[in-house]
Amino acid sequence: MAAPKAIIFDLGNVLLPIDLSLTYEAFSAFSSLSSSEIASAILEHQLWVSYEAGKQTDAEFRGFLREQLDLTISDADFDNAFSALLLDFHTGVYEWIASLKSQFHLVLLSNTSSIHAERFTKVSLGPEGQNLFSLFNHVYYSFEMGLVKPDLAIYQQVLDEQRFSPEEVLFFDDNVANINSAKSMGIQSFLIDPTRSFIQIQEILNTYVS
Repeated sequence: MAAPKAIIFDLGNVLLPIDLSLTYEAFSAFSSLSSSEIASAILEHQLWVSYEAGKQTDAEFRGFLREQLDLTISDADFDNAFSALLLDFHTGVYEWIASLKSQFHLVLLSNTSSIHAERFTKVSLGPEGQNLFSLFNHVYYSFEMGLVKPDLAIYQQVLDEQRFSPEEVLFFDDNVANINSAKSMGIQSFLIDPTRSFIQIQEILNTYVS
């Protein structure tokens, strides 16, 4: 089995734990809708996919969700509620990613938004206060690309810009649709269990690198 040259990591529930229910609950405090009704509306109508695809500004997104979820909420409270899903980074994630740098070309590919990126990129994890993303050869955020996973075009753009063939890449994500679309292009893709993400990924890497 040939050793891969590059790894593409998802962020949420792979390197950064998230809990969507915390955002649903936070929004419900400013709405006539319950947290379960908010969850249903967001998931059924994919209410923040356009925003994560960079098709709405922060202000447009806030206004859109205020209308869709019957929110009476300030911008600051909105951003805090929307970001409630972001938990603390896994202990040791900085050191672990740093240890992979000598073996692999490291890429991050995340469906995310500018409001969330503003938060998680400010978290200091390195010994001199560096954020995690300074360790990657390249970081891709969906809202900057105008594309979201599982669109095949998002993977093709990463492969083209990083100059790797699909067979040279490993991809780790916690979403089945994202995994299946990447697999359809020939990328070696693995569905990650958020409860054991580091252990699972390292076990997979150990099968390629002795």
